[in-house]
Amino acid sequence: MSRRPRIGLTLDVDQAGATWLLKRAYADAVLSAGGLPVPLPIQPSATGEWLELCDALVVTGGDFDIPPELYGEARRPGCGQARPERTAFELDLLRQALQRDLPVLGVCGGMQLLAVAMGGTLHQDLAAELDLAGHQQPAPKDLPSHAVEVAPGTLLARLVGAGELAVNSTHHQAVREPGRGVVVSARAPDGIIEAIEVPARRFALGVQWHPEAVARHQERHGAIYAGLAAAAGGAGR
Repeated sequence: MSRRPRIGLTLDVDQAGATWLLKRAYADAVLSAGGLPVPLPIQPSATGEWLELCDALVVTGGDFDIPPELYGEARRPGCGQARPERTAFELDLLRQALQRDLPVLGVCGGMQLLAVAMGGTLHQDLAAELDLAGHQQPAPKDLPSHAVEVAPGTLLARLVGAGELAVNSTHHQAVREPGRGVVVSARAPDGIIEAIEVPARRFALGVQWHPEAVARHQERHGAIYAGLAAAAGGAGR
């Protein structure tokens, strides 16, 4: 009997540094997709060992910004607090996973970090740079709040279908330049990038929204985690 694919989930830590944090929806989505969630605490010296243990990687979101120095820019007004230790660990995980062609899903800030890992850049603050509001969704965060247009012929379209898709993204930063070899697979009506992917990898997808949370209202989103689990496979590596 083949085992369930082991899918790593990056963890956050509380402000006191005393408790590892992971929203239950992430683990539930992996379980529903047939995978086995593996929590990944920040431990830079063990990055390679974590990836040897996992068949796929999910870089989760969080309430912090990616340091602009990582994509060659100075900090500008509107750029928020950072979690340098977590971001450095996740960036190392992402780069090594991509090098190994391990299936990867970046969620919210994880999508932005995927772009940075591929040499892309970010809008540090949509309001300050583009005078755009409306991308920070109020509670409840699991309800879809706006639509995106999924590009045909993309991995994302194969999973959820091309055309309009209702999503639940909440963010003040966004991908500006997606990076080398990266395809934009969904945009908001105002043109903001909401999903990216790397066609040269067997599964490397980033979404600005939270499919693990919105799937209870829009079943199509469950296909994203199902696709990740299918790419990971169930027989080990």
